[in-house]
Amino acid sequence: MKIITLISTLLLLVLNSGCTARNAYEGLRMQQDMECQSRQGADRDACERRSGMSYDEYQRRLKEREKEKQSSAP
Repeated sequence: MKIITLISTLLLLVLNSGCTARNAYEGLRMQQDMECQSRQGADRDACERRSGMSYDEYQRRLKEREKEKQSSAP
């Protein structure tokens, strides 16, 4: 619950400051990186793999999913 509150607060601060979607994404990614640093061993490695996606990669994958949904829609 604590992490959700922290992420929500960070997101609201970023969005209210007039930042772009890229900046909001990077801010959340930095928060995730800090969370990963507090973990140890395999749990830390898995956390770092999940948070390692750049904004450009995120956008590319998002567009791929949208295309897949459109092509599978009736």
